[in-house]
This record gives sequence, structure tokens and C-alpha cells, in this order.
Amino acid sequence: MSEWFYEKNGQRIGPVMEAQLIGLVGSGDISTQTLVWHQSLTQWQPLHATPLASQIPPPTQPPALPSVVISNTLVWILAFAPIIGIFCEGFVAGAVYNGEHRAMRAVAEGEFFYITLIINIALSYWDERSLKKAGVDTTQYGKMAWLVPVYLWKRAKALQQKPVYFWCWVVTFALIMLSSCNG
Repeated sequence: MSEWFYEKNGQRIGPVMEAQLIGLVGSGDISTQTLVWHQSLTQWQPLHATPLASQIPPPTQPPALPSVVISNTLVWILAFAPIIGIFCEGFVAGAVYNGEHRAMRAVAEGEFFYITLIINIALSYWDERSLKKAGVDTTQYGKMAWLVPVYLWKRAKALQQKPVYFWCWVVTFALIMLSSCNG
């Protein structure tokens, strides 16, 4: 058994024995990215790049929760976010403009469109974070959270769900667009 040093928070810690170092990885105190040094090394290296890496057991992560138990409450709120956004736009317009007619015109002209946009994107990212907490790998579609309909479609496919919330969002968005064109 040989002695090792490791880096943590900019500090050199050690010496520790190999078994202790492996135990620190197992307990989550350090990772395989942690810089380590041993007398056989010329410089500090990440633990995964050393001969000791072969002795570190792979991390054991539980699988993602089954999609039938993952809550879809947030995604259903997101499905109706275009309508929620229009109501919020109306509320803000009413607070900004005292006259009911001017407030309605401001909403119809899209003066406060960013409110609906922010609500949609925020709910989408919030949903993606909650999926990650459930252990769902969102790498294939999580970056699309800002593009809400794409995110909803890919989410449904990844979770092997019917894309009903996607279609609900599309319909509510279309209705809002049609009503603002006719208004």
C-alpha cells in the first residue's frame, strides 16, 4: 500500500493510503476528477487518469423512476401556459394603464408578450429540472426547454407518453394567436 495526496478546495491533503482514497470516492467526498499525486507520478493528475482508477467501483445510480409515477402536474400547467400568460399580460396591462380599453389594446398589440414568453420558458425549465430529480436523462431534449413545443414533443417521446400536453399547448397557443389577430 502506498501513500497518496489529493487536492480539495485548493489544499493539498494527505498522505492517505490507497484504500482511504478509494473510500473517499465511494463516500462522495472526492470524485474521479479530483487531482491526486503519488510518488510514481511526475505531476498532479485526475484520479481517473491514474493506475488507481481501475480499483474504483463504478458509481451505482438507481434507474430513473418509471414514467407512470413521475408527476405530470407541471407539464399540464405548461400545456395551458399560453392562456395563463395572456391573463397575466392582462393583469399587468391593467395595472400599468388605468383605462380598460387601453389595457385591452396593449395586450392585443402584444405590448407585454414577453410575460407569456417568460412563463412558458420558466415552466419548461422547471419541468426539465423536476425530471432530472426523478432520474430521467434529459440530455437529448433538455436543452430545448426554451423552445416549448419541441421540448414538450421530445419529452412525451422520451417518457413514452402520448403527446397530449404537446397538442394542448399547440391548440392554446393557436387560440391565443387567433384571438389577438381578430382583436
